[in-house]
Amino acid sequence: MKQHLNNSIKKGLAKLKVYPIVFSLLLLTITACKKDKVEVAKIPLKVTDYYPNSGNQGTLVTIEGTGFSGNLAEISATFAGTAADVVSATATAVVLRAPLKGSTGELLLKMNGETLKIGTYTFQNLSLQHISPANGAAGAHIRISGAGFSSVAGPAEVFINNKVSLVVSASDTLLVVEVPEAVGTGTVKVKVDGKEASGQTFKYQAISGIRPLTGGKGTLVRISGEGFEEIAEGNYVDFNGKAALVKEATAGYLVVVAPEEVKTGPLSVTINQQKITGPVFTVVPPPTIVGVTPLSGPAGSVMTITGTNFSAITEENKVTINGKVLALSSVTGSKITLLLPGNTGNGKISLSVNEQVVTGPEFKDQALGINKLSPENGLAGSVITINGTGFNPNATQNIVTFNGLPGTVVSATETSIVVKAPVGLSTGPLKVNNNGAEAIAPMNFNRAGIVTIAGGPGNTSLSLNNGRTSSLAIDRQGNIFVLEVGHHRIKKITPNGTVTLFAGSPVGQSGNKNGNGADALFAFGTNPGMDIDNEGNLFLSEGNGNIRKISPQGEVSNFAFGLGSVNKISFDEQGILYVLGSFNGGWRINKEGLRTKLNLLSFLDEARPAVFNNILYKVYYEGFAVDGYDLKTNQNLNSIAGGTWGYADGIGRNAMFLNIKSMTADGLGNLIIADAGANAVRKLNLQTKEVSTLVKFAQGAILDGAFTDAKVGNMGDMILDTEGNIYFIDVNNNALRKIFLK
Repeated sequence: MKQHLNNSIKKGLAKLKVYPIVFSLLLLTITACKKDKVEVAKIPLKVTDYYPNSGNQGTLVTIEGTGFSGNLAEISATFAGTAADVVSATATAVVLRAPLKGSTGELLLKMNGETLKIGTYTFQNLSLQHISPANGAAGAHIRISGAGFSSVAGPAEVFINNKVSLVVSASDTLLVVEVPEAVGTGTVKVKVDGKEASGQTFKYQAISGIRPLTGGKGTLVRISGEGFEEIAEGNYVDFNGKAALVKEATAGYLVVVAPEEVKTGPLSVTINQQKITGPVFTVVPPPTIVGVTPLSGPAGSVMTITGTNFSAITEENKVTINGKVLALSSVTGSKITLLLPGNTGNGKISLSVNEQVVTGPEFKDQALGINKLSPENGLAGSVITINGTGFNPNATQNIVTFNGLPGTVVSATETSIVVKAPVGLSTGPLKVNNNGAEAIAPMNFNRAGIVTIAGGPGNTSLSLNNGRTSSLAIDRQGNIFVLEVGHHRIKKITPNGTVTLFAGSPVGQSGNKNGNGADALFAFGTNPGMDIDNEGNLFLSEGNGNIRKISPQGEVSNFAFGLGSVNKISFDEQGILYVLGSFNGGWRINKEGLRTKLNLLSFLDEARPAVFNNILYKVYYEGFAVDGYDLKTNQNLNSIAGGTWGYADGIGRNAMFLNIKSMTADGLGNLIIADAGANAVRKLNLQTKEVSTLVKFAQGAILDGAFTDAKVGNMGDMILDTEGNIYFIDVNNNALRKIFLK
């Protein structure tokens, strides 16, 4: 038949003029197809466990292993030479019945022509037939079923992996025992009256640790321990109740993926319905990159990445440039340093912390790079030093731009450039161009610093350093109003610094007289206050207990009187005026002049309060804490921030102040605070209670410019304009000064 088929194929191919090689391939295909069967690798015959190892005639004995035959006709067994019945058989287990009139001796199993020595079987009353569960953790209770456990001589003893286990309860046929700590995996044994019986192997399960301990969805977590199932599906892992995917499984460790809805809580592994609980996995937000320096540079340059939520464990952080993984030199929770290897190419910087990824700015693999700006802020004319690599030592060959505007390069070397900031400077990127190559600074250069608007030592246009605390206000046009307390008058300062008399006596006369501008008279106390409403009307407090009102046109009138001792004042968002009254509490006065008494306690007379979201924020009378007053409940709130003298940023009472002189709300949920004792502007986040320093000045005679260079005498009252710029009275230097923050 085969020969006939081959001849037919040859004739057909000859007619089609097919090449001989095609014919050969067809013959091979036909031959392969005619094979009767595909050989399958044979599973080796192996015994892994048997139980019980003792009992009476008729006791069922289970033998577990691999490669068994499921055909009862192919299996036989003997107990010390006496044939036994084979009750059942599968590929992994054979069940035998101990024979009648059997004797203690060797148990043999014959299968497919092979004889297997199983072990010794003892004919006795004591028999350990089954344990449930056969796996678990320390402290779990396991039930041991059998016979002959009772004794009048002494209680039954139980051993797991040869270690004594506590018997919780006992009867002739059932023992309940507690799994000891670190017992390990091994055989369960029972001893009664000198007799011993062994049963199944108990698999001890424990979690020794997880790594990492923090992360988020998608984080790969390695669970170390013992007794895990080596098939992934045999282990159920959950993160605080949320099931996780098991990617890899061995007896000693599991690798799992944190689930989509992971929450902080314990990690657990369940095997055969037995649960073991491990350490707490803490969910942390993904990392953020705040800054990278440099953003370009050659091999050997040190790159620094700053941000939040980094891991302090080096191997839990991974940094790549253009997809190339970089070796890390040092790590903290907020800073990573590394040595640039070169040949990364240009591309995005990526940071992965325990599989939570954030993408950073672009990096250029080139000789030209900027490491640092000093200072990082300034105003037009400020001199800035740029440190980096690949600059042109010929100063004229380096082009430096501030947010697109060219600066004046003063000098240059290969590693530094000195440049003067241009007129019209605005916050934005600083760039250096050398023969077509461009480098961008790791941070924006901020138009920030301090300038003197009016006054100064020896200047007679203002009189602010007479030992009394002055107050400020600003209108929508940017005009500043300041109290000359010793001369009982108000000066107006335009945005360009022009100072004029707005209201009060030109010669400093005190009194109580309404009128327009210079015709009016005022009598200020030691700590008068001033603020402005949304219509541009000024309100100010006097030593005689009156609140006066001045229209934008300079018309002076009475608003409230007979309040007793009054000091600093402040408006809230709705135009309600709040007045500090020294030892007589305070007042809330609406637009119609209707007043309500407030039971304010322990506040500093000379410090401006701030009102935001129905809380009046006041300075504790010793100047080192921010207190509050709940305007809905009329309750005083102590130590919202601060509480001891000192200078430290922090949360709530962990922060410290030296001498607060003024506070103002920025409308964004923060208080901006003049800490005169520290010569610093501080910010208090009213939601988190976190205190941070916006800028801290060196003390001394007036010096304007970048924050690193500027000097301030002593801070007094402070206000904000609509753009977030800060104005304050520099008391010692008799000046009104302005802080640009951006």
